Amino acid sequence: MSGRVSAVGMTLAAAIGGALLAAAPAQSLTCSAPPGAPTESVEILGTEACGANTEGPGGAWSHGGGGVGFADSRGDSRVGAVGLDGGVGAAESAGGLLAAVGVGAESLALGVLDQPGTALVATGPRSQAFIGDATDPVLCVGEMALAANLTTGQGCVVYGSFRYATAP
Repeated sequence: MSGRVSAVGMTLAAAIGGALLAAAPAQSLTCSAPPGAPTESVEILGTEACGANTEGPGGAWSHGGGGVGFADSRGDSRVGAVGLDGGVGAAESAGGLLAAVGVGAESLALGVLDQPGTALVATGPRSQAFIGDATDPVLCVGEMALAANLTTGQGCVVYGSFRYATAP
């Protein structure tokens, strides 16, 4: 994919993430593991939680606002995860950029990149989405789900009765 497509994808991810964070409850948790040294940050408060891990060169950030966010950065990756209003966002990357956002009850957004790349995973209530590398399946189920690997061009989207997935 071109640099322009990756830039547009990351801009879209930042806009979605910013809008969702703006809607987060007043009491929420944020965990940070910035680049530099191996770091692990975990916070738990009732049903909210966040966790961020890095081996050192990469960075991980997560947010739990009535949900759970967990981000794990290996190698030189930048990873973000957000869980809001009962949702779970989980992201793990060995290189590149990855964001996972889960919003609402029974929502799970899971992103895994074993190779360098750029990807976004987002879900709404009663939905699941998964993105992996080229050899892994891409999955979108439920009422509102998006999984997009901007590096490989693989992805899917579900919104109500609309369903679309790229060819494997």
